[in-house]
Amino acid sequence: MQRSHRRRSARLAVALGAAVLAALGAAGGAAGVRPRAAASFQPTWSTVVDPAAPIAQSSPVVADLSGTPAVLVGDLHGLLHALSLATGHELPGWPVQLGAAIESSPSTSGSTVFVGVGSAAQPNGGGYDAVSAAGTLRWSTPVRYQPSVATHRGVVAGLTVGLLGGRPAVVGGSLGQFLDALSVSSGRVLPGFPWFQADTVFSTAALADLYGKGLDIVEGGDSTAGNAFQVAYRNGGHLRILSGAGNVGAKAPSGGLVCQYDTDQVVQSSPAVGPFLAGRAVGVVAGTGTFYAGASDTDRLLAIDTACRLAWSARLDGSTSDSPALVDALGNGRLQVAEGTSVAGGTSGTVYLLDGATGKVIWSTPALGPVVGGITSVDLGSGYQDLVVPTLHGVELLDGRTGAVVDVLETVVGVQGSPLVTDDPNGTIGITVAGYKAGGTSPAGEAVVEHFELPGSDGARVTEAGSWPEFHHDPQLTGNADG
Repeated sequence: MQRSHRRRSARLAVALGAAVLAALGAAGGAAGVRPRAAASFQPTWSTVVDPAAPIAQSSPVVADLSGTPAVLVGDLHGLLHALSLATGHELPGWPVQLGAAIESSPSTSGSTVFVGVGSAAQPNGGGYDAVSAAGTLRWSTPVRYQPSVATHRGVVAGLTVGLLGGRPAVVGGSLGQFLDALSVSSGRVLPGFPWFQADTVFSTAALADLYGKGLDIVEGGDSTAGNAFQVAYRNGGHLRILSGAGNVGAKAPSGGLVCQYDTDQVVQSSPAVGPFLAGRAVGVVAGTGTFYAGASDTDRLLAIDTACRLAWSARLDGSTSDSPALVDALGNGRLQVAEGTSVAGGTSGTVYLLDGATGKVIWSTPALGPVVGGITSVDLGSGYQDLVVPTLHGVELLDGRTGAVVDVLETVVGVQGSPLVTDDPNGTIGITVAGYKAGGTSPAGEAVVEHFELPGSDGARVTEAGSWPEFHHDPQLTGNADG
């Protein structure tokens, strides 16, 4: 059946007015907890990468491009950027024009960069692209679709890197209702794919070996009532676990599904996977979206086990479309869930830390503004993870144990992606934010990337156990707390 493409309901306008850019006061902390000394990150570089279009939901990721540590990010002008982590200068051969808006977060394998191209506003353009370290296009693979079912080629999800059936591959859902797994080297679609996902997907897939048989694919998705390939669907969404072999040996393009948990709201959050459930059992956690009015799963964070059974559900105070992080924010060797919300139509936001085993709120605190991008984390030397929180009104650091404000990095740049935490070339901890601010030649503002460092810090802490240093955890976007 023909299924209609939907615009991402959680997307907030990037047009910036003075009120949107104004810094909001940050509250924080558990009552009665003695505040610790504040950190003081210092700005080291700021680069306007595109005066003609903003950076929206593409999150910066780190890569080693032929020996040069680099920051990768895409913008709505269709430019994929590679900036020196040390200086902020665009690397030779970059940026690369990919022909349609980029809202996907890049991923890497070796010195190759992978990114989805297209957007909800431009659903008929784009696909899956791979770019070399020198900034040349290695391959470009369009989304294959059946005209009777879907017509859209755009890819907003990040391309997750991993071994599928022993083959290095990238995996990504599309706006055209099909998920593909592609060869890293050639971009050819692997056997068992494309896999019919039955509706648009904004969620970046996670990869994890859940059953000791090789990597499985975990994704969120949308659902519209109707029938396709003899399967009945209802309005809402899904959290799915799919065989890494796709539909190999199945009679239908949607074969190979291990299990799925159905929701009455779209699932546009990218799932996180790790041993966070009771008894350190492996689970999957994701937020939802806001497309279906009155749905009971709106504003919820959902955790399922590896049989797709609901482990817990937590209702928060606003949209949970941003992606959760699994972090050891208490320093107890266990994983908690960090999630931000966008409240009251995108006018404010709240940050939550939840117990991974039960979903109970450990603490919550008002954020600088609406939280649209996923939270990341860093241990500044306290022995536990602090939270790096992106908002439409800037970026702040919150104490992992209490929620108290540790530092405010930025109050002028609007950020819809996840901040990047790095072990910088000089050995200190660095944080990179990418977003937009007023100015340039676009009414929506110009794309800007900024970098901050903490003098005297130890960059080796960035990837320690219990950390979540970038969108979907790592440069391969596995969404897997075990990497």
